[in-house]
Amino acid sequence: MRRYLIALVVIALLAGSFFRSAEQSGSKIMNMFGVLAIFLLGILGTMAAIRWQSRTGLKETEAALKSLEPDCVLTDWYSRGGGRPDYLVVGPGGMAAVCVDETPGNWSKKRAAAAVAAARGRAQNTVDWLRDRLGEAAPEVKGPLGDSVHDLPSRPIVVLTRRPATAAYTVAGVTVLNADQLAAHVRSLWERPLLSEQDRIQLTRLLRRLGA
Repeated sequence: MRRYLIALVVIALLAGSFFRSAEQSGSKIMNMFGVLAIFLLGILGTMAAIRWQSRTGLKETEAALKSLEPDCVLTDWYSRGGGRPDYLVVGPGGMAAVCVDETPGNWSKKRAAAAVAAARGRAQNTVDWLRDRLGEAAPEVKGPLGDSVHDLPSRPIVVLTRRPATAAYTVAGVTVLNADQLAAHVRSLWERPLLSEQDRIQLTRLLRRLGA
């Protein structure tokens, strides 16, 4: 963000300089340069705002997830791709696959709905990816957990970082919410304890290794 701010200040000073020069000399070229500088200022300002929103939303999401500790074990796979969720939460009541989506708040309802639907599809795909990894890990899971690992609940969650989440966005078992709702929702999935602390650690280690 600092680079954006420095660039904004520099361009603003240049724009002012061009307009002053145009006023003093009557040069149309300097006036044109001033207009171009204002245009660039608007573009850069928009880029800076998007960057700030994205970073703020991501920090809020990570803070919400951190607040779940030590009851859960977190794995940060943000931007790793390959079918993984951005964040994996292994808690007492099972797993949550958290995917971050940056659909802008100023998009039309139709365009935003399509983008959120794509994010729901991605979140569901990450749950399928986790279940496949669980299938691979099952023979290595020690204790009673090994017999029930295939049935372990895996919940897909989409966190919107730049757009308010509405109830209409939650469809087909994929919860869509904002960062300030994330921690409470994940905790609500832990009403029935299924995994001990050791189970959570064991399962996370296996999934991290298989997802490396």
